[in-house]
Amino acid sequence: MVSRTGTSFEERVGQVLVEGGFVTAEQIQDGRDKAQAKGEGLLDTLVALGVVSRETLVTVLSFQLRVPIVDLKHAEVDPEAVNLVSEDYAREHTILPVGFDPDGSLRVATMMPNDFQLSAELSSMTGRQIKFALALGGGLEELIERTYTVPTRVAPPPTEARPAPTGAIAVAEPQVGAGLLGQDISQVPAVQAVEMVTLQAVKRSASDIHMVPVSDSSKVLFRIDGILQDIAVLPLTLHESMVSRIKVLAEMDISERRRPQDGSFSLKFGEKTVDFRVSSVGMSWGEMMVIRILDRSGGLLTLEDVGLEDSSLHIWRQLLSLPYGLVMVSGPTGSGKTTTLYASVAELVENRGNIMTIEDPIEYRVDTINQIEVNRAAGVDFASGLKSIMRLDPDVILVGEIRDAETAMTAVDAALTGHLVLASIHSNDAASSILRLLDLGTEPYLVATALVGGLAQRLIRKVCEQCGVMAEPTATEAMAYEQEMQEAAGEFRIGQGCNFCGQSGFLGRTGLFEVLSVSEQIRKLIASSASGQEIRERALAEGMVPLRRAGMLKARQGVTTVGEILKKAFFID
Repeated sequence: MVSRTGTSFEERVGQVLVEGGFVTAEQIQDGRDKAQAKGEGLLDTLVALGVVSRETLVTVLSFQLRVPIVDLKHAEVDPEAVNLVSEDYAREHTILPVGFDPDGSLRVATMMPNDFQLSAELSSMTGRQIKFALALGGGLEELIERTYTVPTRVAPPPTEARPAPTGAIAVAEPQVGAGLLGQDISQVPAVQAVEMVTLQAVKRSASDIHMVPVSDSSKVLFRIDGILQDIAVLPLTLHESMVSRIKVLAEMDISERRRPQDGSFSLKFGEKTVDFRVSSVGMSWGEMMVIRILDRSGGLLTLEDVGLEDSSLHIWRQLLSLPYGLVMVSGPTGSGKTTTLYASVAELVENRGNIMTIEDPIEYRVDTINQIEVNRAAGVDFASGLKSIMRLDPDVILVGEIRDAETAMTAVDAALTGHLVLASIHSNDAASSILRLLDLGTEPYLVATALVGGLAQRLIRKVCEQCGVMAEPTATEAMAYEQEMQEAAGEFRIGQGCNFCGQSGFLGRTGLFEVLSVSEQIRKLIASSASGQEIRERALAEGMVPLRRAGMLKARQGVTTVGEILKKAFFID
């Protein structure tokens, strides 16, 4: 009903635009088709297509239809207004309270400003007069998602001293109208504070939560799109209580505050299960804790989803189609190596037989893949787990990380004995990953025989779709682009900052990749213990697209900015 009402109003606006000569009926139909295909509003689609300017649209709405406008990109949302309407109600009716008018009435953004029944319901619910404004400038549902925070309750642990390590902790139904907006986290109990912080982190798509004690307080930070952002400042006493609570959930020793510890726990709310991997260490002002968020609900990405361009994607798929050999994915911590490995394995599930993995920990749980998790207490590490896999008739093996000589040698042996082995390794680029394998003690002639290719990657932030505009680059950015691409630098797309991206100008991340296929010439260089620079130069001569060029291509396409590439990939020679 909500979508029909909203669509009816937008159609009415479309008719006014046609009758006023602003657009043609054909343009309205084309905009309607594109809006339905993208799941967006008709009016925003018409503006995006350049069929009608936003100024013209605002004029028609304000003067001819007498409808006020709220710009979702830049509207300042008042937390007190949001707290007057429960999240469930806002989602059901696709509305967002944004603030108060001088006369005390509640201003509500909606796509159906002519719904008088809804206005009456809201007035009765909030005790205030309601003034609707038409939401333009982005997706209203998306901004509702970003504005509200899911309130949850973590069920108490079982009667035993600690919860079961593999079970998810159940989360009860949220209380109506509850939320983080406008609340002071320092005034709530530790149990509730942990719930609020962890769930807000999931809500904001954070990858990590940092809890860092300082001299007289504790800072809570979220890593969002690779950047640490300050979230809250807590009293040290609450920090200590929260750390103890998390330790209980993660089966860690709450009495030990000096030596490093690791643990994990899960939260389950609705149909969604989120794993949290915990690490703590004693510091000068107390115990610091970092919580890695592993959200399993999103499913596996495809190779196109992770950001591989056509030429590199074609080479990578050729490597995956080989019957045996070692294929390595390299990059620093947090660069998305595991995601790329699983996107690769996902393409092999249907026709490559027994696919087995050894990981620490298992980040994606897939029913069609046989997965083993490292358990050092039980004597299962990467090397021993990989040796066990070799006795289980595998066709494809995924090794979470090659980090020691024994694992490296076993992976090479597996590749030489008729298995396709995919593995991650820490190195700066595709060529240096080969040297890393040699540095671990593997003989050059074995690496030259077993290795069939490698991939290096970085994660870069994407320009926000809602506030992206074309702009001139700085002198440094223009010089860097021209040096790499051998062409003049024009305008590039940048984000101005809006409500959808938290004023950062970036929203979401994608990958930068360079794919190295081991040719006979490169194989000879490896066998002769050539330097990484020699191997890299040969790969470039054979057509490998390096990281920095891949980045500049994405900047030219408007996916990211040249400045982002300079930060993440330009140091690679």
